[in-house]
Amino acid sequence: MSYMIAQFGQKCRVLFGGITETFRFASIAFRAFLEFQKWNRGASLRVIMDQVRYTGLGAMPSISLISLIFGFIVIVQALPVLLDLGANRLIGKIMVIAIVREFGPLLTAMVVICRSGTAIAAELAVNKVMGEIEVLESMGIDPFHYIVVPRMVGGAISVFCLTVYFDLIALSGGFIVASLRLIMPFDLFVTYFFDALTMEDVTLSTIKSLIFGTSIPIICGYHGLIRTGRATFEVPMVARDGVIRCMFFIFLMSAVISAAFYLV
Repeated sequence: MSYMIAQFGQKCRVLFGGITETFRFASIAFRAFLEFQKWNRGASLRVIMDQVRYTGLGAMPSISLISLIFGFIVIVQALPVLLDLGANRLIGKIMVIAIVREFGPLLTAMVVICRSGTAIAAELAVNKVMGEIEVLESMGIDPFHYIVVPRMVGGAISVFCLTVYFDLIALSGGFIVASLRLIMPFDLFVTYFFDALTMEDVTLSTIKSLIFGTSIPIICGYHGLIRTGRATFEVPMVARDGVIRCMFFIFLMSAVISAAFYLV
């Protein structure tokens, strides 16, 4: 029994230690972001554009398919209830709650974590193992300015744009069902949606997407740069841990932000 308690305590200590180190890493990254005058503008801009190209444009096919199916499923599940109640106008409210408020930013972040989060953690871990980070430091280049901050900026831009794209495609999927089942014209569907949409909903979705887009490179970058030792077998391990902790953080923050907006 004492052994189990000791093991549990050890795991908790490691967990909270990792959380503390991640926040310390994030604080350094944000401080580096504010020191924009020290950036190598040309090199940093190239890294940002590469990150947007890979994270944003590269994820669009996956986002298109997932969002279209999700919008289709939301209306398929809600439509029988709406028809029984004779409350067709609520179709807009359901789309706002399910897509704009919650699952648009959340599912977009999940796709980005699976594609780009894994790649960031693995890439930086390989750089660390191969000694490339030390080479940058020996040349007087701050890894945070050249590696971490551009990925933060590129991630925030990508997730925000992908969230907007997800919402639009999901609404298209919902309209397909509504038009077939209710013979609902497009202008009426759009009217119901915008009648239900408020500035608070837009603000919530924007805040979530920017926080998620910034957090994914930070958490995965922490695992790639800090948690990696000198052995190549650690690379897949830190990539796995980075993805798991990213997902946990994203779900937690989604719940916290929604509660802060609508319960407080």
